[in-house]
Amino acid sequence: MIWMKDLYTIYQKLDEIGVEDVKKEIVKAHLYGCSVNGAEAYFLVLQQLVLIKKDNVKIYEVIKREVESIIQYSRLN
Repeated sequence: MIWMKDLYTIYQKLDEIGVEDVKKEIVKAHLYGCSVNGAEAYFLVLQQLVLIKKDNVKIYEVIKREVESIIQYSRLN
């Protein structure tokens, strides 16, 4: 799962800028999705990332490359 590499980079960047609450929401979606099935994890994480893109522009700018890569993954698969 190529998108997982980008997700872990997002986690690292969020740690670096100290936005633990945002990271926790993504991790929560990731873990819940994994307990259901792999595809569900992707879509729940994607939903959180789209919300960040829409509502948290400053945070989005830090993780933009990875977010767009994950979004692109859904278009290719």
